[in-house]
Amino acid sequence: MRRLSVLWTKDKVRRECTIRGIGDPLVGTLSLVAQECGPNSIFVALQGLHHDGHTFIEEAIERGAEVVVHSAPLDYYRPDKVYLQHPNPRRLASLFAASLYGPIPSYIVGVTGTDGKSTTCEFLWQFLSTSGVKCGLLSTTSYDDGTGKRGSPYRQSTPEAPLIYTFLATCYKNGVEVVILEATSHGLSLEASRLVDITFSGAIVTSLSSEHLEFHTTQERYVDAKVNLVRQLKEGGWLALPKSLPSFNLFTKEGIKLLPYALDEGLGGSTLSEAWDKRVIALDNGTTLTLPYGQKCYAQNALGAYLGATQIAKEVKLDKLTPVAGRFEVIATSPFLIIIDFAHTGEAFNLLFSHLKGHFNNKKLVALFGSAGERDRQKRFTLGYSSGLYCDAIFLTDEDPRLEEPQQIENDIVAGIEAASFRGDLFKIYGRRSAIEAALNYCDTSSILLLLGKGHESTIQHATYQEAWSERGVVEEVLKW
Repeated sequence: MRRLSVLWTKDKVRRECTIRGIGDPLVGTLSLVAQECGPNSIFVALQGLHHDGHTFIEEAIERGAEVVVHSAPLDYYRPDKVYLQHPNPRRLASLFAASLYGPIPSYIVGVTGTDGKSTTCEFLWQFLSTSGVKCGLLSTTSYDDGTGKRGSPYRQSTPEAPLIYTFLATCYKNGVEVVILEATSHGLSLEASRLVDITFSGAIVTSLSSEHLEFHTTQERYVDAKVNLVRQLKEGGWLALPKSLPSFNLFTKEGIKLLPYALDEGLGGSTLSEAWDKRVIALDNGTTLTLPYGQKCYAQNALGAYLGATQIAKEVKLDKLTPVAGRFEVIATSPFLIIIDFAHTGEAFNLLFSHLKGHFNNKKLVALFGSAGERDRQKRFTLGYSSGLYCDAIFLTDEDPRLEEPQQIENDIVAGIEAASFRGDLFKIYGRRSAIEAALNYCDTSSILLLLGKGHESTIQHATYQEAWSERGVVEEVLKW
């Protein structure tokens, strides 16, 4: 429990607030959900796409909230409570959570990029863990607070600030030396303010194309949010990033150690052998590293993770990496190849399809995918265009439709397919289970079936409910394995 006055660690944020109420209440927890409030809590009322936290303020107070953070004016202010009005309540959520839930580990590595973040996080965790460094990890796929790695309990890759600081505080209590955080553009943005109060010791940038423009509105703002990771690097920190990264110069600054890498270009490592499902590379220090993936992008991810690990561990000992859930996950090779992959951007599609075409030119590529509802509409065209260029058959279905009309999502993708002058078979099947069953029945021994966009995810988000989901489980059920 702490006094509210102790939580004001940044005067600038306080000056941006309109403060109503008197006193200096004791507070012990912070919540963005009124139903989770209890005695001596802070309630942060957020205005979202479908819900407005302001309508739950009274409920939060009835449950014990002493402080209310809000953005819109209220009709009534209780005289015995403190109200903090700020244009961005999430900014206060981060500031207060950082003060309430600390201390946290002093060495935090952030990993950002359009594609490859989770894989790079996992590879870095593997390098460090096998080199004797006790690691924490929070990524799209995984969670380790110092008690062992398991699947992440969160749908968001970078969850809201209170969850992040609760996780970091647990890592500290469990003796974690280094924490690896997947840092999304949302999480790094000032609007979401999930990571804004964290100082990073190291950073890795994986790739940069286009995504989440429904949130950032422009590519420039999307890139600028990513650059916040570099802005939050401490003096003397390190940054690993591909030499070919677009906007490379935006990610550099004085006072940090720059670690550029480029596979087969004398920066980090070179390929010794490559197959469709495996690649062996020689690192610059002479070590041989075997990857469970053939695609070059995974080797690039491994180089970034390795360079980061060398800045932390006295000696990096690992010579073989293990696969990441839902990333080029081969679930059958007979009677035809079936691969589950989280790929959900145009660039990820291009890399995946071109890799398989390069190794299986005589096979038919069959892709099943959709695109998230109420999310970046502009990328849907690129998904359609890439699949139209490379694939022999396409099954369009739902991914996470939410409240958007499935027909709109489908139309946006089809526009890209048509622009690619696609001449193959196109199927439009709403209901992912039905679509997978149809695709499995369509394929023969000359096919490669790619189930894209869901990967490791365990739910499908519909308009009013979440459907429990396992991509692998559905395939096994249909094929009666």
